[in-house]
Amino acid sequence: MPVLATPANLVPGLSYLVTAAQKIPTERGMRLFIKLRAAPKNIFYKMPGDLTYLLTDHQIEQINKKLFINFSFWGTSLSGDPIIQIRNAALPSPTYEKMALAGTFGS
Repeated sequence: MPVLATPANLVPGLSYLVTAAQKIPTERGMRLFIKLRAAPKNIFYKMPGDLTYLLTDHQIEQINKKLFINFSFWGTSLSGDPIIQIRNAALPSPTYEKMALAGTFGS
């Protein structure tokens, strides 16, 4: 049974390798699901509705053909929205400390 991740069970600042992505129709409209490599099991993350079109269909196709990108959850904004970063796995990610110093997170 797949594990559906929530911000509560993602480690802030940890980069997860995205191994698959797919847009799936739900009762609330189209949503973007991504599969993340995490030990001991892979987990699935349903992107917030306003981020459904963060990835184009071409980018999703490339991810599913093994384009290596990382997903990071950094916390929540002052409005309570999750702060998510997706970037090419070959590029360095900022540290959690640098993101905190930038005042990115809510309390």
